This record gives sequence, C-alpha cells and structure tokens, in this order.
Amino acid sequence: MKLIIHRGSNQIGGSCVEFGFEGHNILLDIGLPLDYRFEGEIDAQLPESLSPLLANKEKNIDALILSHAHLDHYGLAGLLPSEIPVYCGDASAELMEITSRTGFGKLRPFQTKSFRSNEAFQIGPFSITPYLMDHSAFDAYGFLVSAGEKRVFYTGDFRGHGRKRRLLDRLTGNPPAKVDVLLMEGSMLGERAEEITLSESEVEDSFVREIEKTDGIVLVSTSSQNIDRLVSIFKAAKRTGRMLIIDFYTAEILERLGKYAKIPQPSWPKIRVCYPRMLADWFKKLGLEEVLEHQRKNGIRWQRINEISSKAVMIIRPGFLSELKRFMDLDNATWVYSMWRGYIERSRPLANLKSYLEGKNVRVAYIHTSGHAKLSDLKRLVSALEPKMVIPIHTFHPEKYTEYFSNVRLMNDGDALELS
Repeated sequence: MKLIIHRGSNQIGGSCVEFGFEGHNILLDIGLPLDYRFEGEIDAQLPESLSPLLANKEKNIDALILSHAHLDHYGLAGLLPSEIPVYCGDASAELMEITSRTGFGKLRPFQTKSFRSNEAFQIGPFSITPYLMDHSAFDAYGFLVSAGEKRVFYTGDFRGHGRKRRLLDRLTGNPPAKVDVLLMEGSMLGERAEEITLSESEVEDSFVREIEKTDGIVLVSTSSQNIDRLVSIFKAAKRTGRMLIIDFYTAEILERLGKYAKIPQPSWPKIRVCYPRMLADWFKKLGLEEVLEHQRKNGIRWQRINEISSKAVMIIRPGFLSELKRFMDLDNATWVYSMWRGYIERSRPLANLKSYLEGKNVRVAYIHTSGHAKLSDLKRLVSALEPKMVIPIHTFHPEKYTEYFSNVRLMNDGDALELS
C-alpha cells in the first residue's frame, strides 16, 4: 500500500490523504485551507501535489471518503470529477447540503453515498471500517483502511472530552488489531497545548453560573453546527428556568439532525425561533423561503424577546446587530463567546459585534472547549492501537510528536510512503 499526504502534514486544515494499491486509489478528506477567505478561484486551493494529476487525468480516483462536515475536511469535494463516488455519514451529508445551499456560493454540490459506523465496506481492494468519533462536528469518523496485508488507522478530528467521549473509551477498550500506521491529528500540540479542555458537562455548568449572575438577557455566540454546544446551552437554560431563542437557520439544522440523535428541537416548549432580517433576506435571495416559512410556527417576535429578556438565552451572530440596536434593552446583559478565540481576530463582523456590546457595557464572558484531543488522549490512543508507526497530520507542530512517541515518521505534503 502507498500513502501520500497531499496536505496536512504540517498544518491544520485542508486535510487530504491518498491511499494506493495495485492501481487503485482512494482519498480520505479533501478540505479547504483554514486561511481561504472565499476570494479568488476555489480551484486554486486543491493540493499542489494532486491538482495537476487530476487536471491531466493522470490520477484515477476510485472514491473519496469524508470524515466529517467541517469545511477544512470536505470543502473541495465538489471540484473532483462527478464520476468519483463520495462517501460520508448520513448526518454529515445533511450538514454539507444545507451549508452548500445557504452560505458558500463557491462550493459546488456533490452527491454522496453513506456508510455506517463499525460496518466495513469495500472499494476495489480497500476495506474501510468507519469508527464514530467524539468531535465538535456532529457525525465525525475515523477510518481503518486495509489493503493487501497493511492496515492504516486515520483518526480524522477527534477528542475525548465531549458529550460522546465514550466513543474514545470504546475504541481504546476494543481497538482494531495489527495497525501498521496511525495517521493521528495533533491540533492541540504546540502553543495550544495549554488551552482549557473542559468536558461539555463542565461547559454546561459554566453556562449555568453565568446565567445565574445575569439579571438581563444572556447572549451567546457559537456555531449553529456545534451540536454538543447547543445541547449544553439548552440544558443550562432549562436548569435556570430560561427560554432558549435560536434563529431559523439553527432551527433547521437541529430539526434535520433530530432524526439521528435526541437533541433540542425548535418545537419544544422552552425553545423559540427568531427571524433576523439580514439572515432572512439572504435566504430569500437564495430561494429558500420554505425554510423561513417552515419555522414560523415556532417563531417569536423581537419585541417579545425584549419583554422576556431576563428569562431568555439567545444565540446570536454578527448579522443580528441591527435587531440588537433596534429592539433590545441590553442593561445587565451578558455576552458569552463560545468559539475559538482566533475567530474574533479573523472576522471583522465578529469584532464589530464585540465592540458594540462592550460599548453598551454588556459583560463579556468566554466559555469554550476544544473540539480536538488533548495530549493525554493522543497517548491513550497510541497505547491502545500499538501502531508500528505514527504519522502526524492536522497539526502545526509535527516535530512535537517525537517528544511523546517513539515510532514517529515525519512527512511533508506530497511525500509518498510505501508500506511494504
């Protein structure tokens, strides 16, 4: 078996790995680099070692397998020839479809085929077994890839402190046997090693404390696709006797994913749906009026939100700013930022939102935990799988692996490794 890391050997984001055997090739993930700002041609973001081979039809790809619905792992899938089948989890397909329809015009749609956790499927000479993993993305997987007599485990993105942390316990308690290579993410190694990695239960408790010391409304900025976090916020609101207010896009995501897990639904009594004009206008422009209308039965007016502000927790984003200015009394309010801090530095709209709220003397709090594994979980996985070789991926600091593991092989993007 031949292994090529087309991108990800020394960076976070844009992951793409190729496996080759007896003239057959598969790709695991094909993501957008994190620094892409949707300016310029998206085709130019294909990995340098893969792009010319695809353009000149020198590379035959049997299939693309996607680990989860984060853009840095699937964002370039629509650039591949349409005859290449794309495999992913059912819930991931839902998330990718709504993302392509609602926000990122440069993303090209693609059809998918599904797999199920712990059920091996065959693509040519490759046997692929998906393993559901704990990650901030809903429906995230790692994969055991086997061909000939070689077995490679690719972690995708994972952690051991989320609401699905038992998945890592299950994997390490009953690991696949005879793993030759472990392709393991290390997002938290290096300067991020000291980041707080609370469990999601601890995140929920932190929200409860912030809500209890807030007399006004509690505003929260988080990703609409971070389902673990939405569950934590909902549970904290329920524990403190408050109503959770979400926008209709978040409501649509929760409703779509409700058939895969028991998660908060917009029809529940303690949840209401708001309609920020900027977001509504955008959906109308895209021809998605059905989403707007579908959620109106669970709707709440902005004046009513302001009337019950002391009993409300509301998920907000920068596009809510005009409604906050027009309708909301922010006296004694708290804004909880619940994402990676780096996004504020990268996003002018987020920075503008923060500046406005601070100007209104809104108290600012930070409650977050990483979607990626801490060092102790990396060590636990290596100890359980006992791979003959560990290869860093999805990390800015591959050299750090050599400090903690004895069987590390450092690679560069485009390098080929023959497993013989």
